Amino acid sequence: MKSDKILKLLLFVSLTVVFTGCDAFKDGEIHEYAETIKNLDGVWQLTTVSRNGVDITQTMDFTQFRLNLNQDGSYSIDNYLPFAVKNDGTWKVDDPQYPFNLILKESGATSEVNIKLKYPIVEGRRRIAVSVSPGCLRNTYQYVLERIENN
Repeated sequence: MKSDKILKLLLFVSLTVVFTGCDAFKDGEIHEYAETIKNLDGVWQLTTVSRNGVDITQTMDFTQFRLNLNQDGSYSIDNYLPFAVKNDGTWKVDDPQYPFNLILKESGATSEVNIKLKYPIVEGRRRIAVSVSPGCLRNTYQYVLERIENN
């Protein structure tokens, strides 16, 4: 009987410690975190090219291709390759915090070109990965571009 009372007392003390101890870890402030806006402006250079799933990066010098996404919303292309657009124009993304589409509009064009976009960080550097089918729909190019950093 005495051991039953001791057990109940120990259980009561243990539960009291557990329930009152949990309050010490509550944070009175509510923290709201927002995803940062992704900065895509800059000069982007091709690092990897594949056509229809076959890596063709080594077949020619793709490093001279440049996609210049200017801060003012304009873009230009240097050393053109098969791409979604050919002429200079304007650019934007569908969502600055979570960009899933790069939207290009050539100067003088009436419609925009919407390109699916991936924006991973690889080896500490931001990259853009896009898939385009210029001209012939049977050919799909996968381009991976890396920003050229100004030294």
